[in-house]
Amino acid sequence: MQNNNTFLQNETIYLRAVELSDVDTLYRWENDTTQWATANTHAPLSRTQLWNYANDYDGDIYARRNIRFMICLNETNTAIGTVDIYDFDPANSHASIGVYISRAQRGKGYGNQALEIVERYAGHCIGIRQLMATVAADNTASQAMLVKAGYTLRGTLLNWLRHGELYKNALIYQLSTRQATE
Repeated sequence: MQNNNTFLQNETIYLRAVELSDVDTLYRWENDTTQWATANTHAPLSRTQLWNYANDYDGDIYARRNIRFMICLNETNTAIGTVDIYDFDPANSHASIGVYISRAQRGKGYGNQALEIVERYAGHCIGIRQLMATVAADNTASQAMLVKAGYTLRGTLLNWLRHGELYKNALIYQLSTRQATE
């Protein structure tokens, strides 16, 4: 069901909390081993773990230091991805951000739209002044998405991400939220 809060949506997508009905979708996405290097994942998640996450969700970013939104299409109410705010540091007003868009929906601009909505939420609702994203150096699609969203490359972490026996560099991108610069 579409969120009636226009703050968490635009003309194409909306963000909502994870529901129990999302468990099977999240199970497929979280256990796609081709995405593990990008997501810094090293083990599969069970349906029980994902059900517990959805069931215990309370939306308190101050207590949990993270929050996950499902990205949904307005037209069909179909979940097409997730956007996470994690490693939230309320004392210094910053956090990390991650976006996942399902394979069938990539390249359509939904990631950038989700970033814009979650940036507005982070700045105005939580008071986050800085967002950071860590991206593998060979993940050019995510790099392009972040640059288009206004993120600035701030540094490189050498041999930071392990992928099997290989190590990849990670790039650090940073954004000052609009709330912080107004």
